[in-house]
Amino acid sequence: MGTFYVRGTVVDEVNERPLDGTSIRLLGGRIVGITDSLGNFSLSVDNRRGILVFSRTGCEKKEVPFDLNTELKEGFKVRLKQLSNSLDDVQVIGYGTVSRRLNTGSVVSVNGSEIAKQPVSNPLASLAGRVPGMTVAQNSGNAGSRITVQIRGRNSIAQGSEPLFLIDGVPFPNSQLNGGMTALANGGQSPMNNINPQDIESIDVLKDADATAIYGSRGANGVVLITTKKGQQGVMRGEANVFHGIGKVNPRLNLLNTEQYLMMRREAFANDRIEPTGINAPDLLLWDTTRYTDWQEYLIGGTAHFTNANFSLSGGGELTQYLVGANYNRQGAVYPGRYYNNRGGASMSVTHRSADKRFSAMFSSNFSIDNNELPGNDLTGSITLPPNHPVLFDDHGNLVWEENGGTFSNPLSYLKRKTSARTDNLLANANLQYRLLDGLIVRVTGGYNLIQLDQIDTWPAAAIDPNSSSIAPNTSVSNARSKSWIIEPQLEYSLQLDRHRFNVLLGTTMQSDVRNMQLVEASGFPNDGVMEAIAFASQIDGESSKVDYRYQALFGRVNYNYDGKYLFNLTGRRDGSSRFGPDRKVANFGALGIGWIFSEESLLQDRLAFLSFGKLRGSYGVTGNDQIGDYQYLDNYGAVSYPYQGEIGYLPARLFNSDYSWERNNKLEFGLELGFLSDRIQFASNWFRNRSDSQLVNYRLPSQVGFSSILRNYGALVENSGWEFVLSANPKLGNNFLWTTSINVSFNRNKLLEFPGLETSSYANTLVLGQPLSIRKHFQFIGVDPTSGQYTFNGTVVPTDQTVLFDPTPKYFGGFNNDFSFKGWNLSFLLQFVKQQGYNYYQGFSTGSAPGIRRNQPLQVLDRWQSEGDQGKFQRFTTTGEALRAYNNFVNYSDGVLTDASFVRLKNLHLSYRLPPTLLSKLRCRSLRIYAQGQNLFTITNFLGMDPETGATSTLPPMAVYTIGLNLGF
Repeated sequence: MGTFYVRGTVVDEVNERPLDGTSIRLLGGRIVGITDSLGNFSLSVDNRRGILVFSRTGCEKKEVPFDLNTELKEGFKVRLKQLSNSLDDVQVIGYGTVSRRLNTGSVVSVNGSEIAKQPVSNPLASLAGRVPGMTVAQNSGNAGSRITVQIRGRNSIAQGSEPLFLIDGVPFPNSQLNGGMTALANGGQSPMNNINPQDIESIDVLKDADATAIYGSRGANGVVLITTKKGQQGVMRGEANVFHGIGKVNPRLNLLNTEQYLMMRREAFANDRIEPTGINAPDLLLWDTTRYTDWQEYLIGGTAHFTNANFSLSGGGELTQYLVGANYNRQGAVYPGRYYNNRGGASMSVTHRSADKRFSAMFSSNFSIDNNELPGNDLTGSITLPPNHPVLFDDHGNLVWEENGGTFSNPLSYLKRKTSARTDNLLANANLQYRLLDGLIVRVTGGYNLIQLDQIDTWPAAAIDPNSSSIAPNTSVSNARSKSWIIEPQLEYSLQLDRHRFNVLLGTTMQSDVRNMQLVEASGFPNDGVMEAIAFASQIDGESSKVDYRYQALFGRVNYNYDGKYLFNLTGRRDGSSRFGPDRKVANFGALGIGWIFSEESLLQDRLAFLSFGKLRGSYGVTGNDQIGDYQYLDNYGAVSYPYQGEIGYLPARLFNSDYSWERNNKLEFGLELGFLSDRIQFASNWFRNRSDSQLVNYRLPSQVGFSSILRNYGALVENSGWEFVLSANPKLGNNFLWTTSINVSFNRNKLLEFPGLETSSYANTLVLGQPLSIRKHFQFIGVDPTSGQYTFNGTVVPTDQTVLFDPTPKYFGGFNNDFSFKGWNLSFLLQFVKQQGYNYYQGFSTGSAPGIRRNQPLQVLDRWQSEGDQGKFQRFTTTGEALRAYNNFVNYSDGVLTDASFVRLKNLHLSYRLPPTLLSKLRCRSLRIYAQGQNLFTITNFLGMDPETGATSTLPPMAVYTIGLNLGF
């Protein structure tokens, strides 16, 4: 007898991925060990021979004999077979991974296969309707536009409420880059558009305190973890994926034709008792009254072409794996002319482990170049040009600015301008770890992100209205740079004592983000041909800015698991941020999560035989919010507008203010997860309540101070609460037919609970106790006065008579997802649904655009008041006077412009066919799949406007996209 040691590694039998947390027992005896995060184990045994039993949640048990007199002396590899159960899917959490079964936090995962089935250029677009509690809204249908993401509502009155985005552990911005100007129709390029969706392995959304507290203040509004693909062990494999398609604007407004439009105009002048002249009515007296142009079709009715290509090679041996890839994406526009957003990129990753399995290293990088040449403005705002409006170009290709003396602005002036935004993005990260002792690992992770944006916008003389003297030929050139790095040393220890499993994590974060912006505006060029050469300008003005954000933290986590049934997770973090004053830079945050897998209790197993899985979990914690902008506590100065005798003067712009500190977000959650029929049917429900206090708001100061306001913590309390439900099923319908289905629905409620002195504050007109932060106040719209033909309201004094409260946030939202497979065929689709109110088409029209002015209108306006006693839905046509003011009140202040904006949308459709092996062998390829995909294919809605998602009349709605593609593996 003596003490002997057995060493080895446990991996997945399919992809050779190390399996941590695998319990190892002597057959018929005690637990002798557990694998670490690298899948390694080292056991002390009493005999040279025996049988070890390897077991892991989600894997088949395996008995492996050992004999230390033979080859096992140097260690051996055990391959476990994964069971097909989504409860054992691996979820990425803060600084680690965990199975769904053992997770105490609220985490939702979207895998790469779901993302790959969507023809999107921004990976965030793939999340719409798939994540309970998360709203995903595309700001416009223009290429590169920002996608707004919010998790469980708005937590802050005046500061940021956006989640933290991490790509392979490196912080990544979602806010638009403008470089000091907005030269594109998309309103500014989104950095997320630089990330290739086909490179993503999974996206994990962390919501509650247990899941997010490990990120401290950065995770106060939730965390979105994006994990990119890595190489897998095996022979070198290649994959090529190409698709091409088109995009169209499907939602349209029904506008007046020429005859109806001219009738409206003439009636308006008659109602106003004004004589039409060539100045106020060129459309009636100077322009061709028999002409008709569908400006909606002309300006935004084009076809946008989409092309996407991806290529990758991966493989490697037992110790080293690699993946290299390249991608190209080209997205066109629906506007007249040829305008494209082109993105090209390359990625690579290398993973290596030492022969003794003690050391591992991973390095990955992604570089992309995005060049967006969209026009300088969104032409959707010009679709209401009069239908008999003159042509915009003459026979020689010159812009037209008048016809028969009737002048007008030409929306196609952008065709003579050059606008472009080029974004270079480098994202790199590394992960180094070394096993010091059995169960003890030291790890260092780090990353670097560089985003460079260069913009140019030229406005030559050929693009300027000759009848205007307010604009001179000019050029704007800007650049923005964001350089950030992060380093996070960590120490992790895992210990298994019979049924007790402990995991302890300690670490520190050091992060820096430096942003620079420069803007140069030049004018006085000798001719249009040299407008890109600033040196030829006679007048040059410029400005610049620099922001240096620093963040440091200490964090720790203790995870305890008893017998796979009782789960405890304690997290703490001490944050330090440069956005607060000298005495307020540091704060402490933490959370506790607990879970009970009651289906493992033998007593319940006998009584609830129909229940295959049951888990109760709960969490509570406090996080902070530092999304307040930089240098807010310093006393800032700005340059005067006009120099005196050639000398630049400076004026104080902000008071020194170091007393404010972090907003605090207190998160409470309870969850129930159930599985039936061997987990083929699963149900999950969450109840949450987040309360955010110490709100940072701008406090109004007396005018004698010389400053209008100062930032301070206020005793205001904001609450977000709600329910989230997910029901999924995997019915067994035969060996060849597979079907998975799921539906999720979320009910979120935002409420302002407390705000001391609200009635006398500057927020008195915008906030209401007991109501959401997004609440808007309106007059009560009564209707059209049958005598005067004007809109009437129950009072018109702002804000006294604004008694109608409107909340634009959804009452509930969710998605219904299905995936069918039969032999080589696959069909999947997602229906997104939202219950909400919104503004109709009139809110999108500018002030003064009443029916009757020189602007086309929706067909519904024909139901109008015409004479005394009429009961028309719309007021009389007008161009000026009291009726115009009544219209402005109607549009800007009353509830008459509110409408049902609920919708059900076929968000995504995917159909593919995979060739059978017999044909593949003849073609000498590993796999070949032909597919068709669609996005935003149709929408069912009663919304009175173009699109219920954006809700704007002057913004291009998300396009319906149709693509066909080919995926080849070799």
